[in-house]
Amino acid sequence: MVEIISISLYDFRHALEKAAKAVLAEGVLVYPTDTLYGLGGNAFSEKVVSRIHEIKGSDPGKPMSAIMSDISMIERYCEVDPWQRSVLLKNLPGPFTFLLKSKIRMPISPNDKLGVRIPDSSFAYQLSEMTDVPIITTSANPTGRKPPVRLEEIEPKILSAADIAIDSGVTKFKGHSAVVDLVDKKIVRQGVWEIELFGY
Repeated sequence: MVEIISISLYDFRHALEKAAKAVLAEGVLVYPTDTLYGLGGNAFSEKVVSRIHEIKGSDPGKPMSAIMSDISMIERYCEVDPWQRSVLLKNLPGPFTFLLKSKIRMPISPNDKLGVRIPDSSFAYQLSEMTDVPIITTSANPTGRKPPVRLEEIEPKILSAADIAIDSGVTKFKGHSAVVDLVDKKIVRQGVWEIELFGY
């Protein structure tokens, strides 16, 4: 049975440590970002990636994104030129997913691009910082269904399939992140905050 932990000012660290322990044990967690509630885990784990696709009913070849702790971690795993870095610095943390060319292959992506996020959510990026691994981020809903912005909106089938769930109430932005391809210099999807690309 899934363990649900509610975050408050007094148990933030406890929730973070429990979630980090689950990530490092190749567990699957439900957790809040700044945009939606997501399914997550260690982005390097084939087992976790496969399990999340199964939980969502998504195509195993469909890419998922990763939450990073900071720009330095993004640069550890992705090629970042000066223009790309300026875009990242201007917009992160924030409700954006940026596609960059990956330096190494991860099981979350079938190609040479990697979607990366630093959400405007201290829990999400501190989880990556504490575990020192990129954290899978994909909405906690069956493929094609409405994504949740609060824990209560997550379907029981999805919630019960996770090892741990973190509840912090409604998300900050209550909608999708924008998806921006910084390799091909194009906006793939506008999100709750629109973004424009200049200077290339």
